[in-house]
Amino acid sequence: MDLRNRDRVLSGSFSCLATIIFLLGSVLALVEAGGDKTDRLALLEFKAQRADPSRVLSSWNDTSHICNWFGITCGRRHRRVTVLDLASNNLFGIVPPHIGNLSFLRAVFLQNNNFYSGIPPQFGRLFRLRMLLLNNNLFSGQIPSNLSHCSNLLNLDLSFNMLEGNLHAELSCLSKLHSLILQHNKLTGNMPPSFGNLSSLHVFATSSNNLDGMIPETLGWLRNLKVLVLTMNKFVGYNYISRTLPSGIGNLINMELLQIVGNNISGKIPPEIGNLIKLKYLDLGSNNFSGQIPESIGNLRMLTKLYLDSNNFQGSIPSSLGNC
Repeated sequence: MDLRNRDRVLSGSFSCLATIIFLLGSVLALVEAGGDKTDRLALLEFKAQRADPSRVLSSWNDTSHICNWFGITCGRRHRRVTVLDLASNNLFGIVPPHIGNLSFLRAVFLQNNNFYSGIPPQFGRLFRLRMLLLNNNLFSGQIPSNLSHCSNLLNLDLSFNMLEGNLHAELSCLSKLHSLILQHNKLTGNMPPSFGNLSSLHVFATSSNNLDGMIPETLGWLRNLKVLVLTMNKFVGYNYISRTLPSGIGNLINMELLQIVGNNISGKIPPEIGNLIKLKYLDLGSNNFSGQIPESIGNLRMLTKLYLDSNNFQGSIPSSLGNC
């Protein structure tokens, strides 16, 4: 790994250490007094900030306990809100900062609605949070960098919104994250090399953004990765000289779907691609690859779909493809 990538990864590690210190401070300072009253006030503020044409929030009133409200699940012992599930209910409005007061939340499902404006940074207070699904809304602005404080997060889906700005290196602190789905937004800039620290990642999708620059060599550290989708961006490959894929991609031996169609990657396909023996779907179309298709592709015996169209390959199709 070159020195610049090493320094960036180290910088990401120091950011994670700062996050841990922040969380320890937050835990020590946390006051749970008020309990379900705090949760009730936060939820009523949430209700006040939106249009509800289907009246799914009509049960959110003073006649019943919050644990009986629509879309709410509470813990059995402490009777605090642990799940907020309002997915696919035609809700329209903003998510108020009071969401950060629901300190026992473990899952938030707000996908398939019409929430708009920014994602409140107060989500970063929810250190118990494991699932945050905000996909298919109208959120804009930047991804809050302090989502990195949600150290127990397993699934983060912000796809199909209007988010912009850079990918924050702080997100690499989410070492438990299984899926990071950011596709169909307006994100720009480079992919931080420190994303190689997301060691638990199984699914990583950033398709249909405006990301550019190099695909970090450090992605080759993600040995648990099964799905990698970088389609329709402006990536130029591993470096600005060869502009091809990093050979470290051959380390992703659990990969089942690899899709990098529609970028600016050139050079030869690295022969290490043949190490991905679990691969079922490979799409490298609409780039600027050249040279011969490597014989090692014949090692991909589980392959069911292969797309290499709209490139600049030369020579004959390798006979080893018959092994697939």
